[in-house]
Amino acid sequence: MPNSTGNTLVALVVGAIVGAGVGILFAPDEGKKTRRKIKKSFDDASENLKHRFEDLNADIKHKAEKFKGTLEENVESLLSRSSYKAEEVIDVLEKKLEQLKKANAKFQK
Repeated sequence: MPNSTGNTLVALVVGAIVGAGVGILFAPDEGKKTRRKIKKSFDDASENLKHRFEDLNADIKHKAEKFKGTLEENVESLLSRSSYKAEEVIDVLEKKLEQLKKANAKFQK
């Protein structure tokens, strides 16, 4: 059912667009006026599309900058946490090395 409703809606929209185009072409205006109307409609539609692309482009750039900042912050946080852990690991290894040296010294005597 939902697919049928979607198809019907698309058919209505396409029919309205075709009907408007045919209405303009067969209107009792002079050819010059009709061409002007068609050109104006085309210009308006292309201007609208241009603005939509500009908005979309700005939105994508904004989201990319936000993601970049977030990514940089995450990497920085990870590095700072890792360096803290690295220091902790080094301390533990140094203590173990000292214990091994003491144990080895007892066996050397």
